[in-house]
Amino acid sequence: MADRPDQLIRTGPDLELRQLKLLVAIAEAGSVPAAAAALGTTPAKLAARIRRLERMIGAALLAAEPAGKLFTETGELLLEHAAVVVPQFDRMLSAARAGLDRPAAQIRIGSVPTPVLPRLIREVGRRNPGAELAVRTGESAAELAEALLRDELDLGVLRQDAVRERPALEWVSIATEPLVVGIPHRHPLGVPDSLTPAALSGQRCVALDQPRTRALLAAFADAGADPRLCYAETEWAALCLGYGAGILSVTALPTTPMPDTSYRPLHCAATNSTLVLAWTGGSLAGCVPRVRAAMTRAHAEHLRALTTA
Repeated sequence: MADRPDQLIRTGPDLELRQLKLLVAIAEAGSVPAAAAALGTTPAKLAARIRRLERMIGAALLAAEPAGKLFTETGELLLEHAAVVVPQFDRMLSAARAGLDRPAAQIRIGSVPTPVLPRLIREVGRRNPGAELAVRTGESAAELAEALLRDELDLGVLRQDAVRERPALEWVSIATEPLVVGIPHRHPLGVPDSLTPAALSGQRCVALDQPRTRALLAAFADAGADPRLCYAETEWAALCLGYGAGILSVTALPTTPMPDTSYRPLHCAATNSTLVLAWTGGSLAGCVPRVRAAMTRAHAEHLRALTTA
């Protein structure tokens, strides 16, 4: 077979990396028998694979008399390239495997109870594909703000009073949120179009035992209202107590409304609060405007659907 270096890799697209590795193995071992032993095959099988490669190339690759030179001129030229390509491919493969073993980026989210938390998770996930999302709830806004400052969280849905005294936090408002009154089916109060603190005077009500309740009590006092109050420690407990006892519940927007219950906003500026999205900088700052816009829309839709049913 003629030795034609100018026609090297005549059918290049059909050439495979594993074939180049055969030449490298023979060069490193010093002979076909030694390379076959290193590759776990027989000299005859290895020689046959080399002959197939020679037919693809259109030239002999191994010298006819290996006692002298191991490779032909074409073989030497192909080996020169293979000695570069094979290690590069191995490094690329190692890097790819290392990337698979590397933990995925994680975005840590903390939130006070709010029906717009699912929208936040969806929007952050859409804008950070491949990231793992960890969600932390069940803590007060103040506790979540401190977690942000300790770099335990990347984003937080908090109340404005929790971020106002923490200048290291960046934040944007999502919505101004009223307290809502849950009215069980057939309650004597009925379902008025508008509710004020004065309208609750004399009514049995369950409220959350939280800082926001102090503003509610002050609003009752200012209105000369005297509701019969009991307290619950969580939103869910307040909703269940109101529904189960057939009394009014006064809470933030419920994440899971009770059945057979109508909800109306409490018209009282003093008891309103501002829901905010807070962070401490970093790579997530760029997605904040769109995430915030989506949450604002979701909040308005939820409030309207809840209080007009």
